[in-house]
Amino acid sequence: MNGVSRRRLLAAAALAPVLAACGGRAEPEAPADGVPRGDLSVWLHQTRAYDAVFTPLVEKYTREFREVGVKPLYIPVAQLDTKLLTAFTGGSPPDVFRIGGWTVPGHARKGRLAPAEPSLSGGYDKAAIDSLTYEGKVYGVPTDYTLCYLYYRRDRFAEAGLDPDKPPSTWEEVADYSKRLTSADGEKVGLQWILGNPQWTVMQLLALVKGKGGTILSPDGSKATMATDAGVAALRFYAGLGNAKLSDPLSAFGLFAGGKAAMLVSGLFAMDLLPTLNKKLESGKVYDIAPMPRFDAGPAVVPAYTWGWAVADKSEIRHTAWHFIDYLQRPDVAAEQLREAGSLTPITGWEKLEGADRKAIEIMAASAPHADFGPRTPVWAEMAKALTDAGDAVAHGKKTPEQAAQDFDQAMRLAL
Repeated sequence: MNGVSRRRLLAAAALAPVLAACGGRAEPEAPADGVPRGDLSVWLHQTRAYDAVFTPLVEKYTREFREVGVKPLYIPVAQLDTKLLTAFTGGSPPDVFRIGGWTVPGHARKGRLAPAEPSLSGGYDKAAIDSLTYEGKVYGVPTDYTLCYLYYRRDRFAEAGLDPDKPPSTWEEVADYSKRLTSADGEKVGLQWILGNPQWTVMQLLALVKGKGGTILSPDGSKATMATDAGVAALRFYAGLGNAKLSDPLSAFGLFAGGKAAMLVSGLFAMDLLPTLNKKLESGKVYDIAPMPRFDAGPAVVPAYTWGWAVADKSEIRHTAWHFIDYLQRPDVAAEQLREAGSLTPITGWEKLEGADRKAIEIMAASAPHADFGPRTPVWAEMAKALTDAGDAVAHGKKTPEQAAQDFDQAMRLAL
């Protein structure tokens, strides 16, 4: 065991009685010898590429620390948040789990998360750490950080007489290009939104609403603010792009991979996902990426998110849990994770990590000052559902932008 980790565990053991005497919940006592022990249950979303990094790491860790067992459970990414909520509600959460930064306020407010050790939360991009923070306490360490790009099909651009080397830089240009990229029967479109997905709906509408000068929730999070000129204009713009009737099992990702959609808003992970959906999708040749568009007269807004490793407050082996996370977060692992799985651990200096597409990293680095993680609210799930209902309603023509905005605000009045 390295000396730093041993000191952390011994310190936790020494502080436990003090915390108990002060009336707080004591950290489960660390072994006097500082050796991690116990069987860790670990929940994470799995991709084939990340599994190639994670599985050997687990095997190496358990060989080095023989008194620790690691039992991973791989859950589809779309189900992980819900499954975690069910586990917490039922009182049997895993020890270690990947958590979306957007869900941290809700879980932390209910006392479900163990605060991260201060020594573990240093050495990361500040914005990424802030996204895993609630009321001044850090509840995780970031392991998958992304800022959104505009993905576009170079082949579709060329077919439409658009220069593949000059992607749109404004939302007005996106709308104009989309008209030229949409077929008469609507089977091929320009930009296609990721519909029906709460996380992506929030990020997509965040860029539009804030780009118009508005907000989804008030700055203090006390009320919804979509029923404003900016919110209504954003929903109207949202409704004007793509074709909500187009369907694919993988939503807009599948439509983009198949060539039906010529543009898509997504993150770094899609550069590894897309070639698995269509082997012909070669970056820089068949498709490409560009910085997130902005409105002509509006500010730059780049939706961002962070997944992190967290520990359940109920875990009886928290010292071992954080030790395992510390092992997973080493700089050499960050480099391998980026190279093999396209997943960026935002350690300080991440801009210089080798292994990912350099253009992708350079765009992220240039976009970082405009990164926006969206509203930080304990009722994120309720907000995201209501916003998805509003976005889907206008996309399918079931509500006017004005009515959808009012309905969102009304739904949030009940939640906030």
